[in-house]
Amino acid sequence: MKKGIIALVALAAAAGISMASFFAIKSKSEKETRQEEISAADKVLFELDEASLTKIRIDNSDGSYTAEYTDNSWKMTDSSDDVFDLKQDVFSGICTFLSNLTAHDSYGEANDENKQKYGLNDPYTITVFSGDESHTLYIGDISPTGDYYYAYTSEKNNIYAISASDGESLIFDRINLKNDSFVPYTDNDIVGMTLKKNGDVVYDLTFDTNAGLWQLPEEYSMLTVNQTKPSNMVTLITRLTAEIMYPESDDDMETFNFDEPAAEFIVTGADGTQRTILMSHFGSEAKTYTHTYMTDSKQVEVYYASDLKFIDYEVFDFITQSVENANMYSITDFEINCSGLSDKFTFDSASMKAECRGTEIDLNNAELKSYFETFYNTFSYLNITGIDIDAEPKLEEPVFTAKYTFKDGGSSVIDLVSTGNDNDCYIFIDGEYTGTITDLSFMSGTYSMLSAYENLCRQSDLTPNN
Repeated sequence: MKKGIIALVALAAAAGISMASFFAIKSKSEKETRQEEISAADKVLFELDEASLTKIRIDNSDGSYTAEYTDNSWKMTDSSDDVFDLKQDVFSGICTFLSNLTAHDSYGEANDENKQKYGLNDPYTITVFSGDESHTLYIGDISPTGDYYYAYTSEKNNIYAISASDGESLIFDRINLKNDSFVPYTDNDIVGMTLKKNGDVVYDLTFDTNAGLWQLPEEYSMLTVNQTKPSNMVTLITRLTAEIMYPESDDDMETFNFDEPAAEFIVTGADGTQRTILMSHFGSEAKTYTHTYMTDSKQVEVYYASDLKFIDYEVFDFITQSVENANMYSITDFEINCSGLSDKFTFDSASMKAECRGTEIDLNNAELKSYFETFYNTFSYLNITGIDIDAEPKLEEPVFTAKYTFKDGGSSVIDLVSTGNDNDCYIFIDGEYTGTITDLSFMSGTYSMLSAYENLCRQSDLTPNN
């Protein structure tokens, strides 16, 4: 009986010890959890509403810069004359990173000794404003391993380690705050593009907002502008950003040869503003890179030369470089006169039959149709090889003439008159000089008009009318 009582007492004692251990462990676990929660909460440096951040001040070794978000963009609001366009993604990125910034570790109180130790005695400072509230982050040295930056805030009294990637998303010097876009316009904002070399205008393009077309000056009115070329230029220049941006210097004009620029490019905005950009082929890598000088911001920037190839364009590059005399399916007959060929054809697109000097050509025959179209296309699409708007040629002794009659009863005549320079010819349409030049390479050779004419005659049992 005594043994049973002793065993029961021992069991109760063991149970008491077990319960005590349980509560001790539970208490310790809860304490550790609370400490972890406190530590985790302490490492949350900022929890801000990103959309409410409308003002940012940055203090770095270059100076102090203040920006405010107005009219859907960040703008400098410093009272000094040193105001420049800002790189928008820098400031939107600052709002994103700072609104939810968490540290990785804590390094004790932010006293003078520790600030000196971690490079926080003269920190990079960034302050964001939400209404009347301000929140400041002070950033010091990077850790020896390069993994962290040391920092403290206006709201906590400890020094912390933030990740290097977070730090690099928040630390910017003056040059990296500046807008690095080639032009401060969007696609729809540009209404003019002008290139000058040695003080002379090479080309001057203006966008007619009513017609929705790019135009050359009045003296080029006889030419047709290829709308794709200036449109593609606009798309390019509104998306270009600098590969390199140099700190400003009073010696930039001479240092980079901008006092004698290779070209001057002027972009006009719909609001009447302009950006003038000087171009320089400077340095040993001039074939790869082009240096530019933004005259409004006095900023030197570097771009790939291949992206700025439009500074080598001329008016010729912006015009339609071929002439379609007449679409075959819009005519009823055509006549050709030149050295080695004089003939006339009728054409009925409905029945797909042609006729020449009493001989019918059945174009329902695929082979004959191919020969006929090949012949027709050799002279009905002329390549423009040059322009000369100052020439005043007379329509005399044309070396080639093509006459067309259209289904609607109208007609058109194309005449080529020799320039006196090899095979080059002035192009006349309906008796008017077009300001353009072609050559006679289409008339002779293996795949020429004369060769195609002879092949057609051979297949159609026609005697060539040479």
